[in-house]
Amino acid sequence: MTDTSMTVLEKHAAEPGMRLAERPVPTPGADEVRIAVRSVGIDGGVEAPFYRWDDYYHRYEPHLPQVFGHEFAGVVDAVGSDVVDWAGGERVAVEPRYSCGRCRNCREGRQNLCTEEPGFSPHGRKAVGIDVDTPGALAEYVVVPARNLYELPAGVTFDEGVFLELLAIGVHAIEASAFEVGDRVAITGPGSAGLSALLAAREAGASEIVIVGADADEGTRLPIAAEMGATATRNASEGALNRPVDVFVEASGHESALRLAEASTRPGGEIAQVGVFHDERVPVGLTGLLNEEVSIETVNGRRQSDWRRTLALAADLDLSRVVGPAFDMADYEAGFAAEAERAGVKVVLNP
Repeated sequence: MTDTSMTVLEKHAAEPGMRLAERPVPTPGADEVRIAVRSVGIDGGVEAPFYRWDDYYHRYEPHLPQVFGHEFAGVVDAVGSDVVDWAGGERVAVEPRYSCGRCRNCREGRQNLCTEEPGFSPHGRKAVGIDVDTPGALAEYVVVPARNLYELPAGVTFDEGVFLELLAIGVHAIEASAFEVGDRVAITGPGSAGLSALLAAREAGASEIVIVGADADEGTRLPIAAEMGATATRNASEGALNRPVDVFVEASGHESALRLAEASTRPGGEIAQVGVFHDERVPVGLTGLLNEEVSIETVNGRRQSDWRRTLALAADLDLSRVVGPAFDMADYEAGFAAEAERAGVKVVLNP
């Protein structure tokens, strides 16, 4: 039997850091399930800046304390009265964004762009562990809509299950772009999103994949990218690629990387913008892109089809190189320090 209280890691004050606290174990609603969380990722663009208390996230101050955590995997622990697809005990990964299932986008399989579930999150949509009204997975238990669950393939660990949500973004980037088998691909940002795009491009049949990183990636993430199938790695300081590529995936969210993509995509090629800019407006060299008929495809979140393809890929992929190190949630300070030091691609905490 589940205890009535659980341990959470909460952002309690408008200052750097978090703290362990006790909260009641949540009860799932009629169409919800409760997940016993086994692993949760520290996102360098969400949980990490919340922990540091970067200026961009100060708008959350009136809503503290909050429990964050949106990349996670676990076991179905309890189900609501209307849930029929889950019985309990299943190992699952979770889509963190809410969707209504009724709007035009949802009916077309684009739940990532649901128009009926607005939220407080930076992308403007309701999401577990990012929105102020939906407590996240930095906890022993979390409640989510039943429709958001995906069963983990056999052999995929809970820590690796955390990465499936990210892998689905990479799959989305390649699927939504004009990519064709044999194309040459470049990717800026060898973090979770960039390496996910690398895996997706590799599995889709790219002939060459160039990964571009920063100085901090030289001894860490760029070697991992090479191990995972990049045909070349380089430092962004080297400038434009010697040979423009067919598809350029910008996964860093840095304006300088977008400039590099503009200069390194062939005439008639495409830039897939995955990285999130925290500035409201980012300059784009539209005249040059127009003259060369280079298009920009924006990519946000995961569609239903992306999850389906991701689960099929994950069954045969070795994800161990992109996950870890792992820490007990009680050692969260060490975990956030490891993320800040780029000790791994996806640092995880185990509640």
